[in-house]
Amino acid sequence: MKATTQIERDIAFCIDELELTNYQIGELLRATEKLGNIPVEYFCDEFIFDCDRDENEFDRLHDDNYLAIADLNELIDEEDWNGNL
Repeated sequence: MKATTQIERDIAFCIDELELTNYQIGELLRATEKLGNIPVEYFCDEFIFDCDRDENEFDRLHDDNYLAIADLNELIDEEDWNGNL
């Protein structure tokens, strides 16, 4: 039995799961190649979010408390910002 290459798995994912056109597949493959040849499925799982499927998942997309700079500033003393980090 022939082992499936990563590019074959990527193309199959683009067709079967994402239902992309040939042009879209090419764009996605080029993007993942530029990012270090990462698998398309990994890229999509980590960086692409489609909230049209389940509106309850919208909170994953937008969280007001995620990386709140004001909260970070409260954690760091004024003198730490002056070069004592």
